[in-house]
Amino acid sequence: MAKRGFTLTELLITLVILAVLAAIALPNFQKTADKVRLKEAVAALHSIRAGEKMYFSRNGTYVDCGSAADIKNLLGVEVAENTYRFSVNGASAASFNAIAKKTTCLSWNVKIDQAGVQGVNSLCS
Repeated sequence: MAKRGFTLTELLITLVILAVLAAIALPNFQKTADKVRLKEAVAALHSIRAGEKMYFSRNGTYVDCGSAADIKNLLGVEVAENTYRFSVNGASAASFNAIAKKTTCLSWNVKIDQAGVQGVNSLCS
C-alpha cells in the first residue's frame, strides 16, 4: 500500500521557498506603498494651497493652520491624517508654507509654498 501525503522535508523546503519569496516581495511592496502615500500627501498639499489662495482672495492674507481641524474650518479643505500630519506655518500677507510631516518620522516632511514650490526633507531612513 502506497503512502499518501508529503514528507516533512518537502514541507520544509516549500516553507523556505515561500519565506524567501516573501522576504523579496515585502520590501518592494513597502516602497510602493510609501510612494503612493507620498503622492496622496502632495495632492493634499495642493488642495491646502488652493484653500489658502481662496482664503487670501477673501481676506487679503494667508492663515496659519496648526491641525487638520483648522485646515478644514478655515480653508474648507478636508485632509486625512493617517500617514502624515498637515499644518500651515509662517502665514502672512505675502507667503505661507504648508507642511506634511510623516507620523513615523517627524523630521521627514514634504512642503509646498504659495508659489507651488515643493520641497522634501528626508532625514529618516
